[in-house]
Amino acid sequence: MTENSQKKIISVTGATGFVGQHLISALCQKGYQVKALTRRPPRRHQENMTAVEWIEGDFHNKQALDRLLQDSSAVFHLAGAVKGRNLEDFSEANILSVQKIRDILAHKNHKAHLFLLSSLAAREPHLSHYASSKRAGEECLSSSVCEFPWTIIRPPGIYGPGDLETLKIFKAISYGLAPIPGNRANRASWIYVHDLVQGLCALIDEETHHQKILNIDDGRKDGYSMEELYDIAAKVMGRKALKITLPKFALNLVAHLNMGFSQVFGYTPMISPKKVNELYFPDWICRGEHVMTCSPWQPEKQLEDGLKETFDWYRQNKLL
Repeated sequence: MTENSQKKIISVTGATGFVGQHLISALCQKGYQVKALTRRPPRRHQENMTAVEWIEGDFHNKQALDRLLQDSSAVFHLAGAVKGRNLEDFSEANILSVQKIRDILAHKNHKAHLFLLSSLAAREPHLSHYASSKRAGEECLSSSVCEFPWTIIRPPGIYGPGDLETLKIFKAISYGLAPIPGNRANRASWIYVHDLVQGLCALIDEETHHQKILNIDDGRKDGYSMEELYDIAAKVMGRKALKITLPKFALNLVAHLNMGFSQVFGYTPMISPKKVNELYFPDWICRGEHVMTCSPWQPEKQLEDGLKETFDWYRQNKLL
């Protein structure tokens, strides 16, 4: 705990999500006072974080947002939507929420530093409604004249304890299968969630990244091929898996059926035709200015070590 951290109040949206829970834990460990916006009462282990002030409300509640942002030195806006049927489903969480926080900071003449956790998908807005909404959210800051400092962070695939998406890869391998969408040589960057939140924390006291868009990953220059990802996951599990390349038309068929069922049964689909475009895109490698160039932070985990810890967490929690 440092003298600086004791004095600073950090506000967080999306605090009960996968990344948010890890971030507020890291902030508390570093001695920051944390305000966290939540739509529902926190769970017991979160209540025990005595440095966290939980503010019940959402982005429609201006009073809650005012309380969240008051006296804050930095704001981490993590809340967002990753699935939806159409652009409107993504707009409120990924675009309008950024506008509302921006407008309050501007109107109240706040000097808080706004950190927007975006996505590498924002680099390719033509691919999907998710990608275009993340780009539009970024442009709420980058195309505006803001008196307060802001930084946009574009992570690639995030994995680690608590992530239920990576669990699907391990479950497939547990059945001896490695279903790979598209070309096995398609490449992507990755980052372990503990490294991500440490990187975010490292930016709080730095000023070299104001009004910038930064990439963050595990430092592997050319990322990992899809085949490497499944090979590493299988190695971690001590299993062998039959690699099956899924043609795009097959997953598109599943996505269209999923969209139809979602209309009938009223759920929000994760796999949609637009999402298929993201899954089959060949280049999700981080490029451009990096968090490592703007702070002393360095990632600690590359994919094998990170997946090993993630796999161990799944087993400890009886998910595998």
